[in-house]
Amino acid sequence: IIYCIILPLVSLEAQSKGDFTWVMGYPPNDSAGGFGGTILNFSSGLNMRFFNTPTFVGNSAQICNEDGQTVLYSNGCKILNSEHEVISNGDGLNPGQFYDFWCDRYEVDYGSHQGLLALPLPGHPDKYYLFHLAWYRLPGPPWTEYLRDFYSTRIDMSANNGLGAVVEKNRLILQDTNLIDNVTAVRHGNGRDWWVVLPRGASDLIYTFLLTPEGLQGPFEQRIGVSTSVRGFSGGQIVFSPDGSKFARVSASPDGIDIFNFDRCSGKFSCPRRLPPPDDPRGALGGVAISPNSRYLYVSATVKMFQYDLWAGDIARSKVLLGEYDNFLSNGQLWTTFYLQRLAPDGKIYMSATNGVKYLHVVHQPDSAGLACDFRQHDLELPTHNGFCLPNFPYFRLYDAPNSPCDTLGIDAPTADWQPWLPVDRLILQPNPVSGNLVTVRYSPCSGGRLSVYDLAGRRLLSVIAGQEGEYTIDCSDWPTGMYIVSFMPNGSAC
Repeated sequence: IIYCIILPLVSLEAQSKGDFTWVMGYPPNDSAGGFGGTILNFSSGLNMRFFNTPTFVGNSAQICNEDGQTVLYSNGCKILNSEHEVISNGDGLNPGQFYDFWCDRYEVDYGSHQGLLALPLPGHPDKYYLFHLAWYRLPGPPWTEYLRDFYSTRIDMSANNGLGAVVEKNRLILQDTNLIDNVTAVRHGNGRDWWVVLPRGASDLIYTFLLTPEGLQGPFEQRIGVSTSVRGFSGGQIVFSPDGSKFARVSASPDGIDIFNFDRCSGKFSCPRRLPPPDDPRGALGGVAISPNSRYLYVSATVKMFQYDLWAGDIARSKVLLGEYDNFLSNGQLWTTFYLQRLAPDGKIYMSATNGVKYLHVVHQPDSAGLACDFRQHDLELPTHNGFCLPNFPYFRLYDAPNSPCDTLGIDAPTADWQPWLPVDRLILQPNPVSGNLVTVRYSPCSGGRLSVYDLAGRRLLSVIAGQEGEYTIDCSDWPTGMYIVSFMPNGSAC
């Protein structure tokens, strides 16, 4: 692995707009009373407007076209198009008693907070997959419910003159009585396909699927080395870092915060790290997001908001308390405590509340350390109340992994906003360029190896065995001013 101490990477804005419009809301349609639908559009700044919603969208998956306009969205009961109309064959998702109770009887959303995800079918314009988790109710009383069924539904939005139609519905792709209401995805390192990720509850098992132009492959199973105690409703969230190299999860449990490395070529998780709960572990609801530069992890715990530095040698010790709930009430009645988070196309992180309120909390500068990230409570007032959740999106502005074994399709990121593929974590050099006599090299805390430094003539100036602490400090006070190459060969590498 070779990095130059002096030269920085260039970062430019990518173009994919799959998440540029967010459809949210809370029934009934009463704009004067603050109820109905809210649309957030990030295509040219942040614009908000009210619309008459035919459905509660607390549990929400959606996707946009290349212009950033909504193509379809779902609340787990039905699928709607950009005209807010149910598409042909688009109702009757997740059949069973839970659907009968919530979707038919009360006409609200299907009760899962991160159990829906929409993705484009690679290589097929206007065709999409919706992934959705379904509850199963045991005969009662007493009633017992748990997440058991994981479905896929295929949509062709070119049908019916662009109004869309479901061509395959409720295809059972996994059945397990210990599922958790968390599903997310990350783009494969080939720049085209998608890894879909679904953790299993009460175990260290994680399921992955691969979505390709030929359809869905999997499930594939992996033991990831850290068990979670939750099942069913997690009260938390899972997320990939924007560069696809990290996966994080939190839940309403004493488990704490789990962080893993992820290989976009193989779909494998590695280097499990469990951080202690950031606050009272007795059931605080939790959300998680990662900054655009993939460095800072944000964790919400009902009444407190924290930041962690994923590049730190000791991530747990990097914890910074960004704020505590200030007792603000929406409409003078509802707590605006902290819940789910989402990195938006404008580079900010937005956070919902644990009530259906008219406000979102905002992290304005998430790439900045500590309080400089500018976390503001109830900062964005919405046209209507919002039902607990935020739309569940993957990060669309991640493409191929250049120089990786799976970068074989000739697909390149449309800008220079890419991260080089590495067999272990990237090397982080701080400061870079060097402003004094010392430079700290940070690498994966899961691997030790040989650290070497060369000048541009190829002469080796340093060769040491670096341990598993995750960092090594180099004294370069005796070296002349210039450019140097740092290489790190992890233990067990065949290179």
